[in-house]
Amino acid sequence: MTTILIAHGSPDPRHSATLERLRARVAVPLREAGCGATRLAYIEHDAPAPADLAPDLTGDVTVVPMLITPAMHARVDVPAAVRRLGGHGARTRLVPALGGHPLLLDAVEEQLRATGHDPDGSVLLVAGGSRSGQAGQSIARLLAERPRPGWMTMTLHAPRAGAASGRVIVPATLAEGVLHDRVAGLAEAAGAPFVGGALADTDALARLVCHRVLG
Repeated sequence: MTTILIAHGSPDPRHSATLERLRARVAVPLREAGCGATRLAYIEHDAPAPADLAPDLTGDVTVVPMLITPAMHARVDVPAAVRRLGGHGARTRLVPALGGHPLLLDAVEEQLRATGHDPDGSVLLVAGGSRSGQAGQSIARLLAERPRPGWMTMTLHAPRAGAASGRVIVPATLAEGVLHDRVAGLAEAAGAPFVGGALADTDALARLVCHRVLG
């Protein structure tokens, strides 16, 4: 049995370094739960690619998308990667991506506390977004289901005028990289406090990955 964390990848090396830290954190509890080795694979930019891992995979393989919004990567690229992972006979099981689970908001709260900000204060959670609008809707729906008074959401693709005013800005990104830095630029332009770092470095995010694998 093997667990594969499938990520999009990034030209920024901070992204893969962060996901490797996450892989190392979840590898021990997943192995102890009988889930075998935990490995990373990337759709693009980084290595290994799914096709690189496929020849070594046998038996049951659980695939966890390292995505927090249902953009095209979740709908198109991830299923194609799963087919490649099973190309040499492994039995693949694709579990839901990380978005939509309340532990994602717990991860944001954990990051706020770690940087000295009040999770009960005014917060703007910023995702990358997509042309379809599904990415923004996903984040907004999660916050509507698990309300945090004073919190708002938006995407870089569809910014909301004045939304950053008086709020602490947190990027809805797993790792530092291109999108993370674009959100930092938005905060700087607005003169708003910015919470840097990576959601993937939080305890809550590690628990979320284990939950997706173990059900």
